[in-house]
Amino acid sequence: MTVVLRPPLSKSDAQRALVLAEVLRVPLESVVPSSEVLPRDVTVLRGGLQALRAREAAIDCHDGGAPFRFLLTQAALAEGRVVRFTGTPRLGARPHRPLLQSLQEALGPRGLRLEEEGQPWPLVVHAPATLRGAVHFSVTGVESSQFASSLLLGAAKVAQATGEASSLAVAGPLTSEGYLALTRRWVEKAGFPVTEAQGSWVVHPAMSPGVLAVPGDWSSLTYLLVLAWKAGAAVERVDFEAAHPDAEVVRHLESVGLTVHRGPPVRVTGVATRGLAVDAQVCPDAVPTLAALAAVLPAPSVVTRTTILKHKESDRLDAVQELLGRAGASSRLEGETLTIVPGPLHDFEFDARDDHRLAMSAAVLAFLGGVKLRLHGQEAVSKSFPGYWEEAAKVGLVVEGR
Repeated sequence: MTVVLRPPLSKSDAQRALVLAEVLRVPLESVVPSSEVLPRDVTVLRGGLQALRAREAAIDCHDGGAPFRFLLTQAALAEGRVVRFTGTPRLGARPHRPLLQSLQEALGPRGLRLEEEGQPWPLVVHAPATLRGAVHFSVTGVESSQFASSLLLGAAKVAQATGEASSLAVAGPLTSEGYLALTRRWVEKAGFPVTEAQGSWVVHPAMSPGVLAVPGDWSSLTYLLVLAWKAGAAVERVDFEAAHPDAEVVRHLESVGLTVHRGPPVRVTGVATRGLAVDAQVCPDAVPTLAALAAVLPAPSVVTRTTILKHKESDRLDAVQELLGRAGASSRLEGETLTIVPGPLHDFEFDARDDHRLAMSAAVLAFLGGVKLRLHGQEAVSKSFPGYWEEAAKVGLVVEGR
């Protein structure tokens, strides 16, 4: 009997769907059932949205960049609320300043106050007493697309609350453009028409609520599809129509000579004949998985525009190079281009730096190479894929650790 691997619900989609469900006053349970085993980021976001219903709230975002950024805008638009945000030091060190400045510029005249009491926490948001009329946001897209996504979801909240169309302008080049496109599609799916005018996206009041069905998680599927290829297994809950940047993994698998059979369930077969060419800006969260795959390909692989990897839950650019080196592959960084040279792999030990994607990718690398891994930080997978180790065990992937 063929082993079938199953991803969790999409973290990126679930986060956007939950925010829009709360904006539309749709029960959150109907969007993400409590029976689902959820990534920590989704649980944090859902809990934060529920907390914002009270006049005063305290929200611990742990190390979740998207939950913090999405909740920050929703808190700033929650009339009369006082919200105290906390998180890990690493989350506090990640880029947030452009989003804070954008909110202050757009809502400060209406009474928004942001108090940064510590280094970096807590951050206390005093929302305006009332929200009337349109709001026009402007933010840079250089450091993170989540700034723009947060504000686009905020524009939907304003349109729903006031009946006035609100807008978002993004200045400069946009990092991870696919994630902002995903946010726009969710806003439109929720029933909010989005038009473009004078370089801005304009969000109009919803005509009627849409169906907020969340697909399987493409970021998690990057690991499962590679494991399935090596193990001769299959994968379910794959939505090829989902507009998620990490769906790029299918194109990358095919680019090295493999065949993706769309099923269902989905299978990956064939023999790799060449290396990868990956643009990190397009699918940054898939890069650690693709780097693990690159280590066993028959030719070198190239990853371009890699700076975005430095500002994740860890410095993933540095960590990926360390991971490859510890396992026996080699890499070379020249400017923003990382070249990965496969090599004979050997047993290795690795610290995941409390980064879920590094923990899962390290395990994939060990499985592909048929070597043993001693992994520190296995528990980090709870951030996005709590059931990862159970799914991995189905194909015989077991790691040592503490």
